Amino acid sequence: MKSIIAKKVGMFELFYDLVFVYAISKIAAMIHHPVNGVIPLVNYLQFLLVVVVVLQIWLYEVLYFNRYSQNRFFDIASLVLEMFVMVYLSNNINTDWHLTFEYFNIAMAVMLIVLILQYLLGHSKNKEKDYTIFVDTFVIELSLICLGLILGYKVGVYLAIAGYLVGFLLPLATYKKIVAKNVNFPHLIERVGLIIIIAFGEAVVNIAEYFNKNIPLYIPIFVFLSLVLMFAVYVIEVDNFIEQKQYNKGFILMYSHVALVATLLSITVALVYLNLTHVDKTFVALFLGFSVVVYYLLVLALSIYNKKQFQLTYLNILTTLVCLMAGLVLLYFLRNSQLDLLIVLLVMNIIIFGQYYSLRKRSN
Repeated sequence: MKSIIAKKVGMFELFYDLVFVYAISKIAAMIHHPVNGVIPLVNYLQFLLVVVVVLQIWLYEVLYFNRYSQNRFFDIASLVLEMFVMVYLSNNINTDWHLTFEYFNIAMAVMLIVLILQYLLGHSKNKEKDYTIFVDTFVIELSLICLGLILGYKVGVYLAIAGYLVGFLLPLATYKKIVAKNVNFPHLIERVGLIIIIAFGEAVVNIAEYFNKNIPLYIPIFVFLSLVLMFAVYVIEVDNFIEQKQYNKGFILMYSHVALVATLLSITVALVYLNLTHVDKTFVALFLGFSVVVYYLLVLALSIYNKKQFQLTYLNILTTLVCLMAGLVLLYFLRNSQLDLLIVLLVMNIIIFGQYYSLRKRSN
């Protein structure tokens, strides 16, 4: 089998990611302010959909550079154009969709046209032509969005939503046609890791309000340590446990990272809510608890890519699940105390980090 050479992440790819720092901050703002002490279900579903919409553009651009790009002028120019349009799209992210429906969807249409041109004109001729799967997906999504724009908000919003979901989910239906050897797996791991760093960066920015003279020092320490431990578990899994030099389509890797971003933003907002007095304490405790549970379940899902010596045992998985369930129950019963909630959260993270760290030490 031909050895896998990791493709270098280009400087313009990193430059491209900077736009998504702004986009992710705008997405988090969708659920940043509670309504009657909670996040309305409609608002949260809107938030999840916008995460899917924005990150599918990011992922398809990542896949293009991963599979086909030779860092030609055409590649860089199209990347820069998408950056420009993404800033415009980000400024139209909110929960009042009727106000920005046209502007948001026009921006999405432009980015899909850029992606279509990239995949049609920039694919490598010596590789299997599975690029047509992506082009077909973009064309269907673009058609639904354009039809929605023509029909107007009342009907068009549902067509646009259908288009977004088609763009995100259709590749799953064509999974068998995707060629694994076209994917540079080490490059893909590095790229998805960068979007997680951006999501954690958003968390750090938002918890900055804990760092002031009116809040006891141990509160920001507990909050910050919990985030550090969660990030450390992710780093151990991705940097140490995963077999990076493998031929793999990477679907679970990509889709799980979209969910991870949504989950990290949820955790971020829950931590902000903990410092507010006008929120429903039961809602905050459960919202935080379930978000942390989902985060670690998604990290566990990444273990399917692990090296043999880092395969998680049933005991590892069971211990993690018991810890998460016990933590969730304790968060509920201790919901009236901010300090108790933060202690429970920190202990959960310490236990799970300890498992990952000990497995890393034993297997080295």
